[in-house]
Amino acid sequence: MKFLKNKNILLASLLAYVLIGAAGCVEFKEAKLYDGVEPKEKFKLPADISLIVEPKIFDDATKDLWGLKKDVCQDASIDHTIPYKGNDCIKLSWNREAEGCKFAGIGIGWDNYAGKDLSNLMNVAAIQFYVRTISGKMYGLPFVLTLEDYSGGMGFCYTSNKYFERSAIDEKWQRVVVPLADFDLEIENLDPSNIKQLQIELQQSGNVYLDDIKLVYYTPEPVIPWMLEEVLPDPLAMPVSIFNDAFINDNSWGLFSTDCHKVEISFNEKASGSKSIHAKWDFDKPKCDFNYWGASWNKWKPVDMTSVINSVAINFEIKYVGSASQDVYAGLQDYDRSKAEINLKTLNLKPNVWNSVSIPLNSLPQKSINFEKVKDFVMHFEGSGEVYIDDIRLVSTQP
Repeated sequence: MKFLKNKNILLASLLAYVLIGAAGCVEFKEAKLYDGVEPKEKFKLPADISLIVEPKIFDDATKDLWGLKKDVCQDASIDHTIPYKGNDCIKLSWNREAEGCKFAGIGIGWDNYAGKDLSNLMNVAAIQFYVRTISGKMYGLPFVLTLEDYSGGMGFCYTSNKYFERSAIDEKWQRVVVPLADFDLEIENLDPSNIKQLQIELQQSGNVYLDDIKLVYYTPEPVIPWMLEEVLPDPLAMPVSIFNDAFINDNSWGLFSTDCHKVEISFNEKASGSKSIHAKWDFDKPKCDFNYWGASWNKWKPVDMTSVINSVAINFEIKYVGSASQDVYAGLQDYDRSKAEINLKTLNLKPNVWNSVSIPLNSLPQKSINFEKVKDFVMHFEGSGEVYIDDIRLVSTQP
């Protein structure tokens, strides 16, 4: 023991000497044993919501309820005759448009107006209540649900019919579920960690019973679209076959017959396959003016063709019956119904044989249509004549 004591004295003296002798060189720094950031523990929801907050907002209790009065705006009272559950419900009739009415509504402090921390529930809980009309039907429920905190901040949600159990409020009790996530917390800076009360502001006019208002866990149902968005092929992936024995996606228009013309699918002639488009017309007759037909290759969705104006052409086969000087126009149409076409008789085609036609997009009148929203391929006729058309395609002009 004496040896250890003398050794400790010796070490202390030596340390003092070093500190005093080298005072100008020694610097002491504060050191931490652990510099890491401790991860924040993720909040775990208990199975029972009551372990977080008192869930019962109105359930036969009236001491935390204000606004039970009859005045020019509203007639609000507790009713014992027709509750959804228990012994009591709230009976409300109101007319927000009545002369002199400045505010209509009720409020519920619940849990003796204790501050309620809903911060961990805003994305997983909802306000649920049951409602029915006193008489008749209401196709909306003009309530503004308002959560108020103890600093005066507020969060709002209008009870639109998307929260209803049925399409209308009628004389049978139905459930309404309003998710807390749908409340707007930004406008009036609601602090969800210190909620004072729930207000129900009444708008327009109506008459209802309310009951069993409470907080519940809520998981939104997955949204199943009533019609899936179809994924279409790239409309600029060349080549595109618009017609080859049939129209692509069956998306054609103007194929019908009148006293002035007919446009139809025919087995009589073909450049390839087994069918072609037969058109015969005489627009010199009186009251004959409808002379267009066309086809979409993108299921009627607009096509931006600005990037391919200099590298794509419209190709097809055409056979004139009789003269090749007939007025046949071909081109494109946009969604403003503007058209960019050329007259095929300028191409010096031959009659009674199949001619191959190629119309580069940059040869169409460039200012005639909006190439950012092209709708379809179009043709029209003037005067009188007869032709067969086949194998309509969009093709690349690049090697």
